[in-house]
Amino acid sequence: MTRPGPHPRNKSLPLILVVRENLGYARTAKEATRIVNSSKVKVDLIVRRDHRFPVGLMDVIQIDGVDQVFRVLPKPGRGLSLSPIEARESGYKLCKIVGKRKVRGGRLEINLHDGRNLLSDVKDTQRGEEFEVGGSVQLTLPIQKVAKYVSFQVGSIGLVTDGKNQGLYGKIVAIAAGSYARPKIAKIETEDKAFETPAHYVMPVGIDVPLVALDR
Repeated sequence: MTRPGPHPRNKSLPLILVVRENLGYARTAKEATRIVNSSKVKVDLIVRRDHRFPVGLMDVIQIDGVDQVFRVLPKPGRGLSLSPIEARESGYKLCKIVGKRKVRGGRLEINLHDGRNLLSDVKDTQRGEEFEVGGSVQLTLPIQKVAKYVSFQVGSIGLVTDGKNQGLYGKIVAIAAGSYARPKIAKIETEDKAFETPAHYVMPVGIDVPLVALDR
């Protein structure tokens, strides 16, 4: 079981399981704990020594002595899994905006899905658009600087992070407004099919191409 942390318990994996089960770098829990305690494991370029630290969606995992870098991504039928990525991707991640509020000084506090809270100007300097709940930011690591913003809108590429279509991604072709009894619905087209899913299950990951590598 994970400790309370940046990701909810039901949407995260304890670091000990990542090392032992997902990556197979240890045969026992004791060996995995020793690896974590030895300061060899980094999550988002920060050393983590707690074997119960929660690892979740879009986190970047590195282990000293291992050339391969991994990102936590949802996979169809498997839930959260570790996907190999190129080294150049280790310097950033995508975070979904789950809340926002104005604070003193006319600035905006942006709440992200991995527990981060960022302060930003109300307007995005690159695109002139206000950050909206449901959109995503490309965040540099370990310095938390917003490199790009992807809005949740028709035309964006959406990754399904929960539900029966978890792990699938494609172009968002329609968004139906919700009501008291029905949530907002997004229609997504992949290379193989089209389907509908609750909008809060969808994370926008790019416009023409995904900003992070995703498995087909």
